[in-house]
Amino acid sequence: MNKFKNDSITLEKKHFNLINSILDIIVEFDLDFNITFVNPQVYDLLGYSPEKLKGKKVMDFIHQDDLSRIVESIKYGLKTREIITENFLIQHKKGYYIPVSAKGRAVDYENQTKIVAVIRDLIKEKEAEQKLKESDERYREIIENIEDGYYEIDLEGNYTYVNDYICRFLGISKEKLLGMNSTLVLEETTRQEIFKIFSNMYEKNLLKETFESQVIRNDGEIRTFEGTVYLKYNSSGAKVGFFGFTHDITEKKEVEQKLKESEERYKNGYNRAELYKNLFYHDINNIFSNIKLSVDLSKKYLGESGREKDIEALYNIIENQFIKGTKLVANVGKAFSLDQSKISLKSMEAMKKLSEAIKFIHNSFHEKNINIKVDSFAKRIHIQTDELLNDVFDNLLINAITYNNNNNIEILIKVTKMIKNKIKFIKFQFIDNGIGITQDKKDLIFQKGSIKEKDSKGLGFGLTLVKNIIDNYNGKIWVEDKVKDDYSRGSNFIVLIPETP
Repeated sequence: MNKFKNDSITLEKKHFNLINSILDIIVEFDLDFNITFVNPQVYDLLGYSPEKLKGKKVMDFIHQDDLSRIVESIKYGLKTREIITENFLIQHKKGYYIPVSAKGRAVDYENQTKIVAVIRDLIKEKEAEQKLKESDERYREIIENIEDGYYEIDLEGNYTYVNDYICRFLGISKEKLLGMNSTLVLEETTRQEIFKIFSNMYEKNLLKETFESQVIRNDGEIRTFEGTVYLKYNSSGAKVGFFGFTHDITEKKEVEQKLKESEERYKNGYNRAELYKNLFYHDINNIFSNIKLSVDLSKKYLGESGREKDIEALYNIIENQFIKGTKLVANVGKAFSLDQSKISLKSMEAMKKLSEAIKFIHNSFHEKNINIKVDSFAKRIHIQTDELLNDVFDNLLINAITYNNNNNIEILIKVTKMIKNKIKFIKFQFIDNGIGITQDKKDLIFQKGSIKEKDSKGLGFGLTLVKNIIDNYNGKIWVEDKVKDDYSRGSNFIVLIPETP
């Protein structure tokens, strides 16, 4: 029983302290209008201590002009038990009157009825409202003059406020933007991403997020904006929307992209220069070594009888190495030309270029038994290329001859049509009976930076150039075995080049 009593005293004390801490005046009076309780805040408003007011008539402090109205309101409240609200003048201890607002109702407890009212100083409330209004006006003035976009949207994504920056850069008036859904100014691919960001903020109560978005101006131009968004709460702490800042970074992104591309071009250019230098040095050294060896042997054979055929063979080696060196130098120049700019493509007659390449091969290797056959679906075929197509055909044929130990060199060129990824290609197959290419080498010969090992029989600089040219045509090149799973029977170089639309 004592515990219950102590708990009641503790609870009563807690409520008493709570009431005394409220900033408004809490007043209680009986049906004879005698004040039975008033909290300490009455001193700040009226200049009286609570003790001085207890037992006083509440009506003695109300202005005469308001008295009858207040009495009638109290009677109405006692009858209906509704909350009554009234504005009136109340007298300060010094004699002047203060405008107040009061809310009260009849309360029954301890077998008696009393009136409990909350009284608020209207002057301080209006001052607070005025300060809030002035603060809001200053805030809006700052927002309108910053060099960033500011926006407010509701939970549906509709604009509730935008500053002049937003209107200026979108080319849409404030009247049209207010009430418009913010997704309508976003580029289609951006909408889903922005929706996810805002939804995630709302669901996880994230106070702040940053994002980039593609925005469509009224004239149709797409601009890139960078923004920060915050959750917006009302005075009750409920989430009511979002607000944030944004600014146009299109030019900044373009500069960054150009700088990135410039750095990439420089890096690629340096890597290509190193690659070409190494390939060129390697191949030209082999050429000079072969020529020097042939010259040394020729000098030796000149003093020996019956060596005429050997000297003639060495002469042919020197001639072939000279042709190879000339071609190598030309290839280097063309490779650098190809890297410096993407040459404009045009419709070329493929079979004519192929015939020119075959003629060049026969003239360059007249001492060898070379049989080149062409199996084509048509005599005239047009593909999207340029003048470097000759070098593609030349290098592929030269490789088929150079890396071939047979007395009779057989090359079959098959030309067919092919559709890949909905693109129409002309397919060229260069099928030879040469020494072939092992599987591990097939994976390397077209990779930039792959260099043949010393004293090995690799494919040299020519295929690097061919790969670059084919890439420039938006084509494909790869190598297979002439006979599946038996590389020693020869190779099949396959080239796809887009057909002229």
